[in-house]
Amino acid sequence: MSGIIKFKHYFLNLILIWAAIAIYKSTSYYLTFLRSETQTILLYLAIAYTILGFLFYLLTPENKIKKSKGVIIFYAIARISEGTIKYFKSKKTPDKKPFPKLEKQEKTALLFVFVKFFFLPIMLNFFLNNYFALKSNVHTLTDLSTLFTIQGFNFILFPFLLASIFFIDTLWFAFGYAFEATLLKNTIRSVEPTFIGWFVALICYPPFNGTLTKYINWYANDYVLFFNDTITFIARIIVILLLSIYVSATLALGAKSSNLTNRGIVTRGPYSIIRHPAYISKNLAWWITVIPVISWPAILSAGVWSFIYHMRTITE
Repeated sequence: MSGIIKFKHYFLNLILIWAAIAIYKSTSYYLTFLRSETQTILLYLAIAYTILGFLFYLLTPENKIKKSKGVIIFYAIARISEGTIKYFKSKKTPDKKPFPKLEKQEKTALLFVFVKFFFLPIMLNFFLNNYFALKSNVHTLTDLSTLFTIQGFNFILFPFLLASIFFIDTLWFAFGYAFEATLLKNTIRSVEPTFIGWFVALICYPPFNGTLTKYINWYANDYVLFFNDTITFIARIIVILLLSIYVSATLALGAKSSNLTNRGIVTRGPYSIIRHPAYISKNLAWWITVIPVISWPAILSAGVWSFIYHMRTITE
């Protein structure tokens, strides 16, 4: 009986995982947005958990098994449902029951499942986009006679470095969303509980960022071009330096990389100097790329996005 009880963690997690896969595979948004390779990786991750998770719960003593997200969430649903029924039944009685509320552990588990459900496919998609961009740029590095010239940097080395930076960044974040373990020192301590915190984070990612850009447009361009090659070269050097700080912040986070979560304070790398090095460096890079198209609408757009990221520094 104890063996059956410990497998409840496994089976309830499986329900959450395969429900997510069903949504990714059946909704028009995800079928359109996600690459076929992303869908395949998500499916392989679900299959891997189905097999390895079974072995883990089979071989791990019951007293060493922690409450899984599945158990916490489904027990919370059962408790809230029962409490809600009792609340409405007792409304007209002297012994009125209080309306049930989620406990902190339940709320954290539920919010983290939402974080993982939303961000994991996005980061995998971004990672694959960057991988294929990197792959397509590798062959351009073979001509050393032009590589270390201004033209060579602007149109050969710069695209390769840009793709490399975002490749590393999205790989780290995809790993952080996919895996949580004591061994990795990235277990969830808390998840952003406020509406504004979630709003300013989600508005930065599809499909929500597309809604905002309908009204304020998007003027920043990673492949910034000025009126001559030398100024473009200088601007692109600065952009790479800023984005190097950005990706160094991701590397400093390591397996703790994820949005809206607290997985422990990081004090190494650029985090030893400033609280949000990634947001600051990314926004400065954006402002540089806006200069060639500077106008009041462009300033307004960049200002709005900078304000959103400022709010993220406060809430995250």
